[in-house]
Amino acid sequence: MTDIKNILTFECFDKVYEKGGAEINALKNVSFSLEPGKSTLITGPSGAGKTTLIYLAGLMKKPSSGEISINEIRTRNLNENERSNLIRNEIGFIFRRSNLIHNLSVLENVMLPQISSNVEKARKLLEKVGISEYKRFPCDLSLEEEQKVTLARSLVNDPSLILADEPTGELDNDAAYSFLNILNRIDNIAILMTSDNDSLNESFNQTYELEESRLI
Repeated sequence: MTDIKNILTFECFDKVYEKGGAEINALKNVSFSLEPGKSTLITGPSGAGKTTLIYLAGLMKKPSSGEISINEIRTRNLNENERSNLIRNEIGFIFRRSNLIHNLSVLENVMLPQISSNVEKARKLLEKVGISEYKRFPCDLSLEEEQKVTLARSLVNDPSLILADEPTGELDNDAAYSFLNILNRIDNIAILMTSDNDSLNESFNQTYELEESRLI
C-alpha cells in the first residue's frame, strides 16, 4: 500500500438515469481522490446523490461516463469476476442500517464475509471497536453497538478503503461522535463517508458538499 498514491480516484464521472423517457443527472463531473489513511466526508440533503456516490465508489454501479480507480486500478472495463475480487479484497461497507443477520451472533456476523475463517481475528476486531460480548445477538444491541459490529465486519478482510453511507444517521450526537472516534483510530485505511450532518466536518481530513448533483 505504501507505493499507492491514491486509494480512490474519481475522474470526471457522471451518472445519468432514465425516468419516464427523460434523463436525470444524478451526479455531474465528479472528480476527487482519497489518499491512504485519509478520511473524506460528503454532505448534502436527502436525495442529493450521496448513496449513488457510495454505490459508484463501491463498484456496485457503473458511471455513465468518466472513470473510477481503486488502488490505481481503473475499473470501468473490468469484467464481473475482476470487479467482485476487487470489492471483496479492497472495500469494506457500512450503511445507515447495520444489516446484521439476526439469527447469527455478533461474532458470526463479523466472520460472515471472511475470505478465510479466522475466529481470533474477528474477536480482536470486536474488541478494537469496543464490543466484548461476542455471543450476543443483534436484537440485544443498541443502535450504536450495531454500527460498531458493522464496522468490525467491514474490516475483517483488511480492506484499503471503507465506504460508509450515513452510518451515524440513526445515532444521537454522543453516539455519533463515539462511533467516529473509533472510525478515525483505524490506521492505514482510507475512509469515504456520507452524512446529512455537516457538523461532523471537523472529524475528517477533507469535506465536500453535494449540491445540484455536483461536489463543491
